[in-house]
Amino acid sequence: MTLLLATAPVRPPWRPDGVVDGMQVELREVPGSAYDEIRVHTRRDGKLPALCEAIFDGSPEKGGSFLRRDVFRRTARERWTYERIAIPLASDRDYVLHVEMDVPPARGRCEISFQTATDAAHPPVPGVVRIPVIRGHWSLAPAPEGGVGVTYQVYSDPGGSLPPFLVRGGQRRAAIDFLEQILARAK
Repeated sequence: MTLLLATAPVRPPWRPDGVVDGMQVELREVPGSAYDEIRVHTRRDGKLPALCEAIFDGSPEKGGSFLRRDVFRRTARERWTYERIAIPLASDRDYVLHVEMDVPPARGRCEISFQTATDAAHPPVPGVVRIPVIRGHWSLAPAPEGGVGVTYQVYSDPGGSLPPFLVRGGQRRAAIDFLEQILARAK
């Protein structure tokens, strides 16, 4: 008798990629992709519920690279948005994002996941590149030294024909900037 055990695929290890503005940045290869997954760790003063709500509530106000952000469905634990962003020297990108609060702060920590989705009311727009994949996770928990430990993890494939070597640095900087913008809203 042969016993076959299913095993989860082995994920490449995280590798340190520096500290930016006090935030530890790590990268990890994604099998079959030219783009890395990015993870940023930081600690913030403040209350866990306020930080969690700032993340779940949405994104920074329209501005920067965001041209449009429409929340078109929301429940107590889920949010769907249509977003359009400007990419320097390239076509605008858009996507539909589904965000879910997996663990609410009432449990002493907060876990929020997000990923691209499809929605019939938001089909691809001619002349705009639909981002095929964005996925990630926020994890917040009380830090031993006080405040709240925050981890933001994200992977995205920007779609289109942009050379990956031109995109990677921008993705890293965008992840750091996005984390800072979101957490600034909790103050």
